[in-house]
Amino acid sequence: MTSSQDPNDLDPTQGLPTRTGAPAAAGTGTLPPGSRLGRYRIETLLGQGGMGEVYRAEQLEPVRRTVALKLLHARRLDARHLAYFEIERQLLAQMKHPAIAQVYDAGATPDGFPFFAMEFIEGEPLTRYCEARKLPLRARIELFIRICEGVQHAHQKGVIHRDLKPGNILVADVDGRALPKIIDFGIATAARRSLSPGEPEGGFERAGTPDYMSPEQAGLAPGVEVDTRSDVYSLGVLLYELLAGRRPGVGMDTSAAAHTASTSLRPPWEQIATLAPGNVEARAEQLGLSRPRLRKLLRSELDWVVMKAMRRERAERYRSAAELADELRRFLEDRPLLAVPHTRRYVLGTYLRRHRVAALAVGAISLAVLAGLGMSLYGLHQATVQRELAEQRSAELERVAAFQQSMLEGIDIEAMGISLTSGLRSQLQKSAPEKLPMLEQALASSSPPDLARSLIGRDVLSAAQVAIGRDFEDQPELAADLRLSVGKVQLALGLSEEAAATFAQVAEYRAGAHGATALETLQARNLQSEATARAGRLPEAQALVEATLAATTAPSADRDLRLDAERQQASLVFAQGDRPRARALQQALYYRERAVRAASDPLLLALQDDLGLSMGRMGDIREARAIFETLYTQRLAALGPDDDTTANTMGRLAVMRAMDGDTEAAVALQRERAAISERKLGAEHPFTLSERGNLANMLLDLREYDEAERLMRAVYEARQGLMGADSPATLRAKLNLASLLARRQRFDEALGMEGELLQARRRLLGPRHPDTVFLEVNHASTLHRAGRPPAVVQAQLDHARPLSIEVLGEKHPQSNVADMVQCLTWLRAGRYPQAIGLLRELRARSEAERETGDTPNPRIGWALATALERSGQAAEARAVFASDVQWLHDLPPSERDAEQQAALDSLAEEAAHLPRAR
Repeated sequence: MTSSQDPNDLDPTQGLPTRTGAPAAAGTGTLPPGSRLGRYRIETLLGQGGMGEVYRAEQLEPVRRTVALKLLHARRLDARHLAYFEIERQLLAQMKHPAIAQVYDAGATPDGFPFFAMEFIEGEPLTRYCEARKLPLRARIELFIRICEGVQHAHQKGVIHRDLKPGNILVADVDGRALPKIIDFGIATAARRSLSPGEPEGGFERAGTPDYMSPEQAGLAPGVEVDTRSDVYSLGVLLYELLAGRRPGVGMDTSAAAHTASTSLRPPWEQIATLAPGNVEARAEQLGLSRPRLRKLLRSELDWVVMKAMRRERAERYRSAAELADELRRFLEDRPLLAVPHTRRYVLGTYLRRHRVAALAVGAISLAVLAGLGMSLYGLHQATVQRELAEQRSAELERVAAFQQSMLEGIDIEAMGISLTSGLRSQLQKSAPEKLPMLEQALASSSPPDLARSLIGRDVLSAAQVAIGRDFEDQPELAADLRLSVGKVQLALGLSEEAAATFAQVAEYRAGAHGATALETLQARNLQSEATARAGRLPEAQALVEATLAATTAPSADRDLRLDAERQQASLVFAQGDRPRARALQQALYYRERAVRAASDPLLLALQDDLGLSMGRMGDIREARAIFETLYTQRLAALGPDDDTTANTMGRLAVMRAMDGDTEAAVALQRERAAISERKLGAEHPFTLSERGNLANMLLDLREYDEAERLMRAVYEARQGLMGADSPATLRAKLNLASLLARRQRFDEALGMEGELLQARRRLLGPRHPDTVFLEVNHASTLHRAGRPPAVVQAQLDHARPLSIEVLGEKHPQSNVADMVQCLTWLRAGRYPQAIGLLRELRARSEAERETGDTPNPRIGWALATALERSGQAAEARAVFASDVQWLHDLPPSERDAEQQAALDSLAEEAAHLPRAR
C-alpha cells in the first residue's frame, strides 16, 4: 500500500459498505493511532473507502515490520464464516510474485470484522507514475507485461482480482528499474467467499470499479460467473489508459462503459485524436514518438490489442493474462499480432521491420553493401561538418547514426551468402549460361557465408573502423556508439580478437568520459570479456569479469548486467578447471533467479542451460540430458528451429544423447544442428567448427570412420589457421583426431599427436586441469591398445589414475575408463588377483547403476571371467561369462548396434593381446 492517494483514480472501490452505526470521521478511522489489533500496533490512517479503512501499522511479532492493515466493514463473521475466511486467506498468502504485494496475515477483530495485513508499498499509482516520468511507449509496455505476469501468477493460484485499476497497481523505482506491485488481490473475493452456499449477499455490493469492470462483473450478462477473463478486460482498460492518457468512454455514463465495450467505444488513437489542437502532439511527445509514428503504431496494431482485450463477449478476449503479455512481446519484437488480421501486407510489414537489414541485403552483393556503408558514413561526415548551420541538422545526424548502427548490428551472413550466389547466377545466366553447371559445381564445394564473412570483416568492418576514426574524431561519443556496433558484428562473425580490441577501445573511452562504474562502461566491459574468452584468453577475461562484479555491488547496479557478468564468471571458472566451484556458482545463480523470475524467463532458461552443460561434463549425464530434452522442446515450440537459442540447445542435447549412449539419435540431431550453423554462419565460423567437430565425434562412435576423419581433419586445419596451434579449440580438434586414429589402430600417429597434446596442455593449462587429466587417461588407454609393454602402460596409469579420481571424481566416466585400463593392464601382466579385486568393484558399481531392461556391461564381465579362469576359478568364470557376456555373442550381426559391435571388437582385440595361458 502507499501513503499517497491518487485524486484521479476514480471513486474508491465499490465493495463493502461501512458497517451499521456512525461512520468514522474523515481522517480519524475506527482504530486510533497507538491502539492494538492482535499483534499489530496502529500508526496512522492511510485511507477510507466503501470496503473499509487502510492503516499503516507496525507488526510486533514474530517479526517487526511495517505493514498495510486493511479493516473490512462488510459484516461480522461467525465461527463458520471465519473458517471459510481462513481458507481464502491461505490461498491469498500462497501468491509469491515480484509484481504482487504479499499478504502476510488475516484475522478478525474481537467484534468479528475481518482484516488483512499486507506488504507496505511506497509507490505511485500506475498512470501517475508513467505520466509524471513521461515514460516512452516501449517502457510502458514492458512495465505492463510485468503486471500481466503478476496477474497470471494469481490466476494460476485460483485467485481473481476483480478490481484492477491504477490505484491498485503501485509502481516504485527499485535499483533504477520500474517495479510494479498489485495490491488488494482478491480481498473482496475473500470476504464474499465467507458467505454460506446460497446465502444472499445482503449488505455486499458488487466489488469492482465501474470504469474498469467487465460486462459480466457489472451484471450485464445474467447467469455468467466471473472468471479470469474479467481481469483480462480490466487489463485492457489499463492498457487503453496508458496509451491514450485517459480512460475509454470519458464523458460517458460510467455505468454504460462496460455495456458498450468494443461496440461504441473509440479505440485509443481515435480517443487521442479528439484532443484539442496541440494536445495530440503533446501526447505523442509524452510517449517518445512523433504524431505520425504514434498514429501508425496504434491504428495498425495496439488499437487491435486493446479492443480484443475489452471484447464484450469474453470468449473473444485473450484467453489469459499470459496470452495478452505474449501478444505485447510480439509487438515489441515486431512479430505479427494475433489480434490483427493477417493480411499479406501486414505480415510482410512486420517481417521487414524485424529483418530490416536482411531485406536490404537480399539482392545486393558485397560491393553494394560496401558502397552503401561508405555513403552512409560520408553522409554522417557531411552532416557533422555542417552541424553549426542549424539545430535541425543535429537531430538529423542522430537519426542517421541510429540508422547506421541498425545496419551494422543487423548484418545477416546467411542472407548475404544467398545474395552473392544469386548475383553470380544471375550474371552468368545473362552473359554465359553454358557456364552455369561449372558455377554450381564450384558453389557446392564452397561456403558462400564464409565468403560473406570474409568480405564484411575485411572490406566493410575494417573500412568502417577507419572511417569512424577519421570522420568522427570531434564526436567521440558517437564514434564509441558506432564502434560498439562494429564490435557486435565482429563477435557475431566469430572475429573474436578483433571484437575484443574494439570493445576495449569503447570501454576505455567510456570509462574516461563517464566513469569506470558507469552503466555504459560496464556494458562495454562485459562484451570485451566475452570476446576475450572466445579468443581463448581465459585469465584475462576472468580479470575483466571480476572487475565488473566489483563495480556492480551497489543496490543501484543494473541487475541483468550483473547477472551476465556472474554467468561469465561461472563459465570461466569451469573452463579453467575448477569445475565443482563453477557448478556451485551456477546452482546458486539458478536458485536465486528462480525465486524472482517467471519459469519462462529467457535469462532463467539460460541459467538452466549453463547448469545442465556443467552437469553433463561432470558425469551427471542422465540428469543433464533430461534438462536439455525439456529445454529443446520448449524452445523449438516457442522460437522455431532456426533461432540461435534453439539451435544451441539442439547441439547440447545431441552431445548429451551421445554421452548417454543414444548415438544414432544424437547423430541425427547433430547433423541438423551443424547444417543450420553452416547455412547461417559459414563452414569456418568458430561456432560451426565446434558443431562439425561434435558431429565427427558422434560419427566415430557409430564407426563411420571415413566421414568422421574427413570432418575432423577439416575442423583441425581450419582452427589451426584461424586461431593458432595453441588455442584451446585447436587442441580439442587435435585430440579428437588422435582418438579417431587410435580407433582405426593407426597407433603411431595417434601416440605422436597425444604426446604433443600432453606437452601443450601441461604447459598452457597446468598438470591438474581437468582437460589435461582427461588426456592423461586417454594416453594410457592408447598405449594399452597399441600393445606397448605393460610396464610402460603401468607407468602412465600410476600418474593418470590418481589424478583422475582426485580432479574429476571417482564416478566420472573418465575415472571409470582409467580403472578399466588398469584391470586390463594387470590381465596382460598376469597379475590376476589384483585384477579380480578391482573388477569385482567395477561390476558391483555397474550393476547398482543398471536400470530395468539394461544389459550387463560385457567388457567388465569378460575381463572378470578371464581373470577368474586364469586364476583357477573356472566355475565362477563360466557363470560370469554366461550372465554378462554370452548375450552379446548370441545377438545376430544384423541386430547389433554400433556400440555393441564396438564392444565385440574390443573383446577380440583384448583376447589377441593376452599372454598364453599356462
